[in-house]
Amino acid sequence: MVANHDNMLDAFCLCNERYFEGKLPIPLFDLLHSFRTCGYFHCDYEQGWFSKKLYNFSISMTDYYDFTPKQFEDILVHEMIHYYLAYFGIDKSLSHGREFKKMAKRLNQTYGLNITKTLDISQYKRREGTPTISYWFVKKLYM
Repeated sequence: MVANHDNMLDAFCLCNERYFEGKLPIPLFDLLHSFRTCGYFHCDYEQGWFSKKLYNFSISMTDYYDFTPKQFEDILVHEMIHYYLAYFGIDKSLSHGREFKKMAKRLNQTYGLNITKTLDISQYKRREGTPTISYWFVKKLYM
C-alpha cells in the first residue's frame, strides 16, 4: 500500500472512528518522498499572550515504501496521536513525551497496534522505481 491522498483520507476516517471516537476534523494530507521519514504531523500556530492558537493541521506520509496495511495504519495512527494531543491542547509541543507515550501504550494494548517512537525500516518494502538505500548506514529511523 503506497501512500496517496485517497488512501490516507480513507484510512484517517476509519482510524478516527475506531480509535479517536470521530473527534478529529479531517486535516490536510501531504506526501513525503523520503526513505528516512515515514510520517509527519504539522500544524501552524499563532503565539498569543497566554496561549498558542493552532490551525492548518496536516499529516504527511512517505510514498517511498509499499507498506503492508498494518504498517500503514500504525504510522498514520502515530501521527493522529500527535494531532489529537495538539488539537485538544493536551500537548502542543508535538513531542513524544509522557502524554504521547501514555496514549500510544493504551492504543497498542487495547487494539494490538504497534505505535512506537522509532521504526526499523530494514523490513519495509521499497516502492518500485525508488532508489536503493544502504541499510548499514542507518538501521532505525525516526518518524
